[in-house]
Amino acid sequence: MVNIDKLIGLARTGFTKITDSRKENLSYGLTDLLGIAFAMFSLKDSSLSSFREKFSVRAKNLKQVYGIENLPGDTALREGLDGVNPTELQRLFKPYHELLSEEGVTRDRFVLNGHIAVSVDGTQNYCSSNHSCPQCLVKNHRNDKTTYYHQLLGAVAVHPSESTVFPVACEAIIRQDGSTKNDCEINASKRILPQISDMLKGEKIIGIFDALYCNGPHIKALKSEKIRYIIGTKGQTYVDIQVAQLKKNGKMQSFSWNKKGKTLTAYFNNGLILNGENQDVFTNYFEVTEIDNETQEQTFYSTWITDIPITKANVRELVEVGRSRWKIENETFNTLKNQGYHLEHNYGHGKKNLATNFAILTFLAFLTDQIAQHLDSDFQTAKKVCKTFKSLWEKVRSIFYLLPTFSMNAIYRFIIKQRQVEMQPLI
Repeated sequence: MVNIDKLIGLARTGFTKITDSRKENLSYGLTDLLGIAFAMFSLKDSSLSSFREKFSVRAKNLKQVYGIENLPGDTALREGLDGVNPTELQRLFKPYHELLSEEGVTRDRFVLNGHIAVSVDGTQNYCSSNHSCPQCLVKNHRNDKTTYYHQLLGAVAVHPSESTVFPVACEAIIRQDGSTKNDCEINASKRILPQISDMLKGEKIIGIFDALYCNGPHIKALKSEKIRYIIGTKGQTYVDIQVAQLKKNGKMQSFSWNKKGKTLTAYFNNGLILNGENQDVFTNYFEVTEIDNETQEQTFYSTWITDIPITKANVRELVEVGRSRWKIENETFNTLKNQGYHLEHNYGHGKKNLATNFAILTFLAFLTDQIAQHLDSDFQTAKKVCKTFKSLWEKVRSIFYLLPTFSMNAIYRFIIKQRQVEMQPLI
């Protein structure tokens, strides 16, 4: 049986395998330092200072649920986490995906004849006009002010009809060692693709990308990793020219269907040349127009390319998978920034990897919650009782602060029973 406590245990086990490169402040084990950061994001504490202020009251529960023994000083905690290699933290996603495979979840979420759909996009996770590190991206403004910021490229497993998303990898978009130039999303994609392949080894993968990735080098990089693709297009001139000619000659194939009071019509064709610079790269094109049956107004239009041969039998599913790219924006980044995880909050910047490591640990805490939402019946019922995730997180924190507990699932069951704590009257 999979529950939140088993998932928290996976993280704790993973922390024991992280290399400790510290030469000072060794009074506290690295496993505890990582566990503290993970617990902070798991409980959705708004800041490190808030976590620290509540520690003495929550100490027994933190030890019972997260295995945390002691709370080190700020310097020891930040410097210890700052020195951790992000590549090692990124590997901690793998046991979770192995668990999803063992539980049959991966198989149940296959699309397009056995593929796992992985949506990839970038987002900002740190920004400041005062604090910086050698890895910061730099933006110089016209008013002579400078902004320092970090971004990351995220990859999450999605499904058109499922609300849960499962982070597969996240790669920092930061200045690389020795570079004086800003890193970019395209460069980060070269580093994240092998991670995705390794994380989902043995599975067929289809990556979903926006129009930024509609270029020959990226498509060739996908091919080298054996990752299929659906890529949004926007003003891709060479493809558009070919499509316009095909439409003029009546050679575009079409297929229509109805869904929720709307008529969708897809046009498609196979074997188009990507662009003039990559005439050896052939791709397949499809577009969809959505019309409201009652008002006859157009409610959606989009275009994509893919290396999957398009037929009338699969174009509807291609459209649905292509549209699920937005789940990395809505169900992932929006959730991480606005629904309790505080992704953009500055928990600590550091001099090396602290900001990046905090972001990875946030994703790890989010992954445990997403799997619990999918598989843990107590989590699911507690969420129904609370109605919103914000309310659930608030109740979990309140109970965790006020009552001794043996497990996080015990807290969920307490929420489900909707009991009030009975206090003995003062004599």
